Amino acid sequence: RKLKQLPAGKGQTLLEFFVGGLIDFFGGILGEHGKKYVPFVGSYFIFILFLNYLGLFPGFQSPTADLNTTLALGVTAVIGVQIIAIKENGLVGYLKHFVGEPAWLGPLMFPLHLIGELARAGSLSIRLFGNIFGEETVIISLTALGVTAIPAIAGVIPWIPIQFPMMLFGLFGGFLQALVFSMLTSIYIVTFLEHDDSGEHGAEAHH
Repeated sequence: RKLKQLPAGKGQTLLEFFVGGLIDFFGGILGEHGKKYVPFVGSYFIFILFLNYLGLFPGFQSPTADLNTTLALGVTAVIGVQIIAIKENGLVGYLKHFVGEPAWLGPLMFPLHLIGELARAGSLSIRLFGNIFGEETVIISLTALGVTAIPAIAGVIPWIPIQFPMMLFGLFGGFLQALVFSMLTSIYIVTFLEHDDSGEHGAEAHH
């Protein structure tokens, strides 16, 4: 609410640095034509990152450690990609993408492409769920070990946070999983942009 044309404090400077980094990173994946969809994938990154980090606070669980949450994220991401694809290619061009080339293989390729899109939602959700659930399980197990096993060892201080190294790994893993989810969503968008574009943009986007 206090944004200024020229940043007066460190808060806005850091915010602009973070947002600029997201725009440059995802914009590089999406290409010039797809750069307008950076807010879509960038919002996924920020939202999932906060959900992942929530479980690192005592007494909280990451919502992404629940398969229901990650399935909802995966399904909405894939639906969003389909909406973008229809907007960019038109309904006819969108359906042509599913039919593929040559057209006479359409009856075979269409259901395969449809299953592939559904599988993307499952892949996004299960990958995110498995990694975050695994990290939280290890942290909880190490915390329980610190409460029960360590006090029994003579000369060791009971409150040593032996789960701390895993929590540091959780910071890295939470960031990485949010990045992977949003990167894959960006790549899914590019596949439809490539279908619409040709020439230099198509080669650049593929690269």
